[in-house]
Amino acid sequence: MNETTKKQGRDYGLDLMRVLMTVFVVGIHVLQKGGMYGVCRDAYPRRGFVVMGLFFAVTCAVNGFALISGYVGINSKYRLSRAAGLYFTVSFYNIVIPIVFHFYRGYEITDTVKLRALFPFAYDANWYFTAYLGMFFLVPFLNAAIKHLERRQVYTALGAILVFFSVIPTVLYMFFDEGFDKNFFKLSSGYSTLWLSVLYLAGAAVREYDLFRKVPRLAALGCYIAATCAGTVFIWLGYYKSDIPIEPLSNYLSPLVVLQALSLLIFFRELKLPAFLCKVIGFLAPHSFSIYIIHTQDAVWIMWLASRYAERTQTTFTAMLPVMFLFYTLSLFGLSLAADLPLHYAMKLPKLITKRKDKGRPEV
Repeated sequence: MNETTKKQGRDYGLDLMRVLMTVFVVGIHVLQKGGMYGVCRDAYPRRGFVVMGLFFAVTCAVNGFALISGYVGINSKYRLSRAAGLYFTVSFYNIVIPIVFHFYRGYEITDTVKLRALFPFAYDANWYFTAYLGMFFLVPFLNAAIKHLERRQVYTALGAILVFFSVIPTVLYMFFDEGFDKNFFKLSSGYSTLWLSVLYLAGAAVREYDLFRKVPRLAALGCYIAATCAGTVFIWLGYYKSDIPIEPLSNYLSPLVVLQALSLLIFFRELKLPAFLCKVIGFLAPHSFSIYIIHTQDAVWIMWLASRYAERTQTTFTAMLPVMFLFYTLSLFGLSLAADLPLHYAMKLPKLITKRKDKGRPEV
């Protein structure tokens, strides 16, 4: 670990992964809600292969966030103020953004919109926050379980979790779709507190028992790339060449998607980074959650993002699709970041004022 990381007591490699996962989340929504994925997939197979590859490359974002939470949380002090801060952020944007879009584009502020501001965990619009909040209250118990297990028990438990929570649901979904309960084990295809808790345990176990330490960093990156390529090929073949629904392979529960996220965790943890890059990452990382909340707001979702990129990508050259995808993703990321800056600095202002007062006091 480099000197900057040591001095700050932070793993900037994990912060970099957190920023990357945020970019991935934005990318998923650019492809799906923005219209790129459907339009290009339905055009012809070559364009479909490109967008399927882009989608599979970023689909591990939520799993990555949950693994990071466990990896960091196992040795972190449990503070309810953390949940309170997230709650305030969600409620703030659930109030401000609908008001802005009400005057900007006539967005209707219904009773549901009003209640969402007070109870953001009670509505599907904030599903990740809801699932994370439920997991957050379980964290002390999850940490205690990990710290009191033997290494053999860890391997056995993680193996069982992978088989019963990932492999079996994915296989059943693919080959026995008719009559299969997609809410298997109440996992809700990964959109649930239970799934985030499972991944939290996995990330915590990796940290506590120093798992996969002997795996070379480049091998982990190669594993992510291989899983991405394999998933892309399978999904492409399933959509164009077969009646078997291969799309469950891109589900959060998919073993390939879990492997992607775990590979990135192994690659990024304790990654040595130059000092200037640590400063950039240190600036971006605290905005990750807010960027997610801002660009997935119902008003933004319906009145700004929906099918926004479909027409532009429908006629462009196939080779330009990755470039356009990157441009749209980083643009939406940047706009959401800029929108969060006022709240971010407003919340830091009381601490800055307190520090200045303390500096101005004479020493006794």
